[in-house]
Amino acid sequence: MKITDYLDYISYEEFHLASVNIDVKGIAYNSKLCKQDFIFVAIPGEKFDGHNFISNAIENGAKIIVCEKLPEVDENLCNEKFPGISFLLVKNSRIALAELSHAFYGFPTNKLKIIGITGTNGKTTTTFLLKSILEEAGKKVGVIGTVGIFIGDEKTESNRTTPESLELAQIFSKMQEAGVEYVIMEVSSHSLVLHRTDTINFQVAAFTNLTHEHLDFHKTIENYVLAKKKLFDSLQENSIAIANSDDVFAEQMLQTCKATKIKFGREEDYAEHFVKIFDEKISKIGSQFKLNFDGKNEVDFKINLTARYNVENATIAIIAAKKLDIDDNTIKAGLLKSNGAPGRLEIVQLKNGAVAYVDYAHTPDALEKALVTCKNILENESEKAGKLICVFGCGGDRDKSKRAIMGKISTEIADITILTDDNPRTENNESIIDDIMLGVKKGKETIRISDRESAIKKAVELASNKEDIIIVAGKGHENYQIIGTETKYFSDMDILKLFA
Repeated sequence: MKITDYLDYISYEEFHLASVNIDVKGIAYNSKLCKQDFIFVAIPGEKFDGHNFISNAIENGAKIIVCEKLPEVDENLCNEKFPGISFLLVKNSRIALAELSHAFYGFPTNKLKIIGITGTNGKTTTTFLLKSILEEAGKKVGVIGTVGIFIGDEKTESNRTTPESLELAQIFSKMQEAGVEYVIMEVSSHSLVLHRTDTINFQVAAFTNLTHEHLDFHKTIENYVLAKKKLFDSLQENSIAIANSDDVFAEQMLQTCKATKIKFGREEDYAEHFVKIFDEKISKIGSQFKLNFDGKNEVDFKINLTARYNVENATIAIIAAKKLDIDDNTIKAGLLKSNGAPGRLEIVQLKNGAVAYVDYAHTPDALEKALVTCKNILENESEKAGKLICVFGCGGDRDKSKRAIMGKISTEIADITILTDDNPRTENNESIIDDIMLGVKKGKETIRISDRESAIKKAVELASNKEDIIIVAGKGHENYQIIGTETKYFSDMDILKLFA
């Protein structure tokens, strides 16, 4: 496509076209990645402003510059300072990047069925449960999320829950070429604010829950809610919106949504467009529950995951699958073939009979729910009282306001809390633990061991009875630890498996 072809797909203020005959060869928002006849989109970022690298992009071959401000105010800019270079002036470079990227790759999402999952917790587990159901139905599925990018069984790593819009367009194009029919993606609040998911046509969108998280970015819980709400405001009338009505923010999420709305939960009465969860039986190794659809049909389901919140995650997957015309028997079979997502209450049976869980819980709400689940298991399944041991830390250079809250939660619920390093990054690791200690409950056993491997080994040592449960929280599936600016290999699961 030539540059003039893109003008139909991008919202621009003005343009200075040096040539209309350039065949666009690619798009970049990093000047170092520009090549001959590329479009360079100058994005003002948190650390760097792409407008300061326009000259570098041109040196590397860019012929079209998309920017929010021109490098010079000279009216003859294109001809004099940058001969042969075209400029498109836009209000928002991130929106323009999304528009251009999807146009360049031929709008691949129009040929795919896209399911978006948003919320503070539960996105990854919901995604993997739905993936298993769709695969049981014989569909080829793509996944984009925290654990990585999957095209069928082929996995590639990703350093973001939701990649930048250019990378998303590339991924969707690759998925379409590989014969993928359904794509399930985690939609982060950051991605919605930064327009990474703009132009994507979601057939289904689901809201899991919203709790204290990412306030270092959003500043207030109100901004966080509005960020999540953008997903539902973007839906078309023929789309489906699913929301957990037991969450206080569910109504606000759906307030101005044009799609068909389906709510689920435990509190509301039976009604049309409502799925009620009831008759739950939660065990150490799985859960059974019933769903009532629209006040009429009741169906039994089983999953290989413990915890009430995993019943909620499974319910989203079930509703989405039914709306995608998957039958109940296939849904049931798909659920039973899934063990959920890596690092989400992932179980390790220790040699002495005690159980350890690795969980990604890194927010106050997620930690509390994981600990309450384990505490309930201890109280309901153990013939004699076992201990609940929690190992966790908090990430450095991230939201500090949650640290004391998480310290309070762990020491109120767990019998023993071991505070350790998460990803301290450039913060002093002991200072992070000091912040957590501000919230710990006096009189409850609390141990500080900054080295994470040593902390996990101490937990195993303390779990001396087969009734005991360890939960190692915060990192889940991650196989790295960031200390300073160095990233080194580290896996909670690998350490625990030494004692399995």
